Amino acid sequence: MNSLIFKILNIPFYLVLFLLLKSSLSAAENKILIYAAASTNDIFIDLKEEFNSSKNLNIRISASSSSTLAKQIISGAPANIYISASWEWIKELNKDNILELNHIAPIFKNKLVLIAPINSKTNYIDNINNESLSKLFDEQLINSRISIADPNHVPAGIYSKEALNKLNVWTKLNRKNMAWGADVRRTLKFVALGNSPLGIVYYTDAIAEPNVKIIGIFDEKLHSPISYWAAIVKNNSTDNTKLFYNFLFSNKAIEIYKGYGFDTQGVKR
Repeated sequence: MNSLIFKILNIPFYLVLFLLLKSSLSAAENKILIYAAASTNDIFIDLKEEFNSSKNLNIRISASSSSTLAKQIISGAPANIYISASWEWIKELNKDNILELNHIAPIFKNKLVLIAPINSKTNYIDNINNESLSKLFDEQLINSRISIADPNHVPAGIYSKEALNKLNVWTKLNRKNMAWGADVRRTLKFVALGNSPLGIVYYTDAIAEPNVKIIGIFDEKLHSPISYWAAIVKNNSTDNTKLFYNFLFSNKAIEIYKGYGFDTQGVKR
């Protein structure tokens, strides 16, 4: 039936196929799918709007833990750009030659903080150490749980476990007095809703949530550097993907990062 229509309209079949293929490629070029670490979801909504103020692209953001997103990309998810809160997951993708090596770079840094619900009577801890945390855990975790991201694979949880191990208080915790979040935003929500009296999250997440307060900041020497990385997925690289990637290192993007509390100092560009 279709070939009959082509004959009636006197349109060569190969020309129709060419036009359909060209249309399909053009549509793909105008789409950008960003896989972003959960803690960067809000910031990438702003970046998307700023970038698209002079473009007309279909930009979508899928936010989850860096580990979950990396595993999806390994399984063939059509992400164009990957934003990870950990260098370890960038390395994991590089093992399978998935990322463009000349399009991988750090974009900003973060800090790890101890939080409590906004109405908590817990005072600010000037120096988070073994003594101060042990005392706090003994007081707060009798019939309650501290909220941290899953330390088995979520970067925020891994950093938290590193810090607590360095302070020799990890052994005080177990599955009865810990609540593990699938990503840092869910970890934050446990505390914001009052389900946990304490939590460990990123600084930028804490200051964005009005229902929690920061009660201490972990020394950066207690854990691996919390650097966020941007990378282009090799099989899904397009000209517009590269334009957006380059925009991530522009002065306007840096202003947005700072507005959300991210640290852009000392990051190699």
